[in-house]
Amino acid sequence: MTYMIDKIARAMHASVNGHVQPPPTWDNQSEQSQNYWRIGARAAIVAMREPSDMMIAEGHYIVDVPCAPDEEVANVIDIWEAMIDAALVDE
Repeated sequence: MTYMIDKIARAMHASVNGHVQPPPTWDNQSEQSQNYWRIGARAAIVAMREPSDMMIAEGHYIVDVPCAPDEEVANVIDIWEAMIDAALVDE
């Protein structure tokens, strides 16, 4: 798995199990249980691949690339998609 998938899986696991006392630790989970959380984490990352209009607007504001307006939007989306794709690639 990738670093980001594992990081998100651990965060999801902790947020759901935080109310259990003592909270189960990630390292004490079976491989099957960890993979369950990794599948959910991967799905969450994939769901974020298409940025919202607000995300595009903020990216456009941050990335000051001199080009035509349509090209600027495409550049921001390309950057975002490349970042998400990188999060899904095994390291």
